[in-house]
Amino acid sequence: MLALPRALAAQRPALRPSWQEAAVGSELEAYLRALQLDSGAAPVALTVRPLPPAELLRLARSAAAHPWRARFGRPDSLPARGIYWLRPTVRMVYGSAFPIESPEDGPVWAGRGATVAMQGGVGLLAGPLHVRVAPVAFRAQNDAFPLYDERRAGDARFRDPLEPEFVDNPQRFGAGAYQRVDLGTSEVRLTAFGLTAGGSTAPLAWGPMTRHPLMLGGQGPGFLHAFFGTARPLSIGIGRVHGALIAGRMDESPVSPIGFSTPYRGAHAMLVAFTPRGLEELELGATRFFHRPWRGYRGAREDLLLPLRGFLFKAGNLEIDDPENPKFDVQNELASLYGRWRLPRAGVEVYGEYLRNDAALDIRDLIVEPDHASGYGLGLRKALARDSVRRTLVWGELVNARLSHIDRVRPQARLYQHSQLVQGHTQRGRPLGSTAAMGGAGASVGVDHYTPRGRVSADLSRVLRLSSLREGAASPDSVDVQYALTSTATLFRGPVDLLGGATLVYELNRNYRRDAVGLRLQAGARVAW
Repeated sequence: MLALPRALAAQRPALRPSWQEAAVGSELEAYLRALQLDSGAAPVALTVRPLPPAELLRLARSAAAHPWRARFGRPDSLPARGIYWLRPTVRMVYGSAFPIESPEDGPVWAGRGATVAMQGGVGLLAGPLHVRVAPVAFRAQNDAFPLYDERRAGDARFRDPLEPEFVDNPQRFGAGAYQRVDLGTSEVRLTAFGLTAGGSTAPLAWGPMTRHPLMLGGQGPGFLHAFFGTARPLSIGIGRVHGALIAGRMDESPVSPIGFSTPYRGAHAMLVAFTPRGLEELELGATRFFHRPWRGYRGAREDLLLPLRGFLFKAGNLEIDDPENPKFDVQNELASLYGRWRLPRAGVEVYGEYLRNDAALDIRDLIVEPDHASGYGLGLRKALARDSVRRTLVWGELVNARLSHIDRVRPQARLYQHSQLVQGHTQRGRPLGSTAAMGGAGASVGVDHYTPRGRVSADLSRVLRLSSLREGAASPDSVDVQYALTSTATLFRGPVDLLGGATLVYELNRNYRRDAVGLRLQAGARVAW
């Protein structure tokens, strides 16, 4: 009984960088995805993240010689058990005129002015058990800037500019400094017999999109949830299947439309991914996500199988959708279909995702108007150079969730928005998917260049927001369009990673009034103890 604790106590935690730092949304995770474009890379399902520790190591070990092998360890030196450090990271962000979001922010919200963020942690790998404590703390100066409507009273002026009563998507998080301590990517996980289960606060990334995820991505904070599923794709003869089922509790922002009298919502979701036999590079998947009023942890346990009921149509859930029924319970459903196809010999991957907000009424409704309250995303990645000293990757993604012509005869809401559960598809005021999808549409193109000395990246993004939910009322002056040019770098210097970046934004018709320019600067360091 005491042999395992004694053996672990005798170990010294690894001080070198660890592949276990590859959390959802991290640059190391993006690097591993770039390595999977090699012909010999393991067919790990990167559309179901975070990956269990064993899958991270399997992908790292399968990669051919690559630029960061010396930094993170040769394949035969990667530990499968023991204690590891998540190296402490300190970042400082400065916003000159208004908040400018960045894909690597995670739970950190950087408003106007200075923001300081710190993160780090420790993990334990012991046979089937994985425990990680990885908190994130930040303090944002959150200086004032012109809001969409200053005439609203109290906290209402900070809320979403278009629908302040129907989605928890603040322009600004209160009138003063905003700070939080978040559990980050902490988790407790058991893995055995090809299955995995546990509890976590880590962000989830379901689907192939990275810059503009539709269902779930790593650009915002995670939420407390229990999970159960396969630890890796399992063979079923005609191919391999991978799945996950979660039940959790979601929080709202300090300026939510509801307020802290009912601060929580229940989250119940599932994912199924399939790889056909003989097509190891193809991933096809489907996801389903339910929001419900929070009924306590007992209610979350009872509703664990909710995503497995009433597929496709609302008819399967009439019992809880009918206000006259004593069992009536408000809920909102989102569902998506996606695909990802890797072509390792060419160093290319193509992928796409389609999401619908709310279920169809019946088969006729689904066939006639499949694009009702929906959005789609497409992406492409191409490796231009793949050898042991350099890796150059070009990529592009677009998302389109603009209200379709159906809105002329049938009401639609913005993606992630719902009229009854008014926090929408958000966690602490941040969209669980793409901010561009909530606004209407967006596109990004970029290049990442990796060498043994680090990484240099550049990208150009465009995000569009309509000023009216009715497309027909829009004019060139009622569309808010933001162009952002970003350059970031990570430089390896001995035991220290130096982090830096700058984003220049030119926004046409900001808040549907006048053009504006903003600058975001960031600097930081990640060090080994």
